[in-house]
Amino acid sequence: MPYSNEFAQHKILGHFTENPEVKKLIESLKDPEFPEDTRAGGRTDIPRRDWKPRWVIAIDGSHQEIPYEKGFPGAELGFVSVASVLINVELLIAESDKPTIDPVAFNRVQSANTLTAALPSTNMIRKSFTDARTSFRAAWKDLLENTRPAAKSETLLETYQALLKYKPTERDQKCPLMDACGEKDHPSPNYAAGTCGCGKFPVYPTDILRIHERFSDHSSNGESFGEVMRVLEHLYLVAYLRHMERVCRESGNWGMFEDTAIVMDGSLAVFGHPAWLSQAIKKELARINGVVREKTGGDILVFGIEKSGRFFDHWVRLDTKSKADFDREREEDEDPDAFPAYQAGRLTKQAVLLPDDGYIKKYVVPSVSDKPWGKDTYYGRPFLYKTRTGAMIVGISAILAAEQDERSTAEPGQFPRLGDMLDLLDLLVSMRYPNAIIPLIAAHAEAAIPLQMGEKVLDKLAREHIGKAIP
Repeated sequence: MPYSNEFAQHKILGHFTENPEVKKLIESLKDPEFPEDTRAGGRTDIPRRDWKPRWVIAIDGSHQEIPYEKGFPGAELGFVSVASVLINVELLIAESDKPTIDPVAFNRVQSANTLTAALPSTNMIRKSFTDARTSFRAAWKDLLENTRPAAKSETLLETYQALLKYKPTERDQKCPLMDACGEKDHPSPNYAAGTCGCGKFPVYPTDILRIHERFSDHSSNGESFGEVMRVLEHLYLVAYLRHMERVCRESGNWGMFEDTAIVMDGSLAVFGHPAWLSQAIKKELARINGVVREKTGGDILVFGIEKSGRFFDHWVRLDTKSKADFDREREEDEDPDAFPAYQAGRLTKQAVLLPDDGYIKKYVVPSVSDKPWGKDTYYGRPFLYKTRTGAMIVGISAILAAEQDERSTAEPGQFPRLGDMLDLLDLLVSMRYPNAIIPLIAAHAEAAIPLQMGEKVLDKLAREHIGKAIP
């Protein structure tokens, strides 16, 4: 480990590249294949209707762990922010077509709802609680219990409890008390009664997410708060859909689902301890979509966008490298100091690639597993699109029916409202940021927590949350 302000020297890199063991390791690894599959070039035959929604809801989150100098040694607070931005597409198009942009008018294009919260992290203990982990568990439950995405919507805890009904029950739940209880053999908690198996301590329905198991009282809890943020994002998505269903049912008008799209920043997937939530969300989306199809004859429109990762790298590689480029990189006599010149634009604009499980396992995420890629964690399927302006987009289309979850095939019908998604991406792709769309840029701007927060601002935030939320 280095001392403070001590940095590694570049010469260490030479030791690695010249090390025969490193060379031997690299030679033992599998080389990727360049996809000569005809699908790799994408297809442009997807039926389109130049669809424009009235509204787009974009959801994005952020989190940051911040030291609290006035607390116990090493104390930290976890700040979490989730923003949902409603974009009026008609106004956006009208303002974008003007020769000069009126800032006041342009502000009417979007409205934002931002949740900001602080949770106790390392060495932060609420009054009357035994330790930091127990404090975190209680604060996490309180956050969901006290958050409503809309004025008359259900709380996020109610949304979560609706999803909890879908959770598989083949495994006993581990007692969440862990360090707080002296019992050697922890019986399973009694969530119906709200107590641990011993009956000594309270348990909460949010304990079933198991995020507290990653929580540490000895180091920063970035991974735990990353899971908190992602769960909040997905709960917001489901809460909005359930609220829309309720409003439509009460009014008798289901048009809201026909002219609204919901876009998530990132994958339609849940990883880590709360991964079971992804399958519960898939079932709830299928239920809601069944109701909407009965009322309107069409599907809901929900998708995510991955701005980076293996699918994005694969898609960009196909656009910039030919098979000859790919093979030349792997030649033994290639000059490692040569600067390769790759020509972007090999793929046709408005081409879309729909990868099935075989394609993914051969060219993107190598695997010989019989289980389909993403089966346990994704409630959506990837599609790769090059917009009419040349932006490279990796979308994740929500799975809304059993036939769409048959991942050995990838036909357009397995991606609900695929043409409408492509129309929307063409319409909303940003010229300011590469490979980004306007709604997610707006949502990120609302949710982002600055990495370097001024001390006075930080102290004020900490004091307010210590005084209001944590004791």
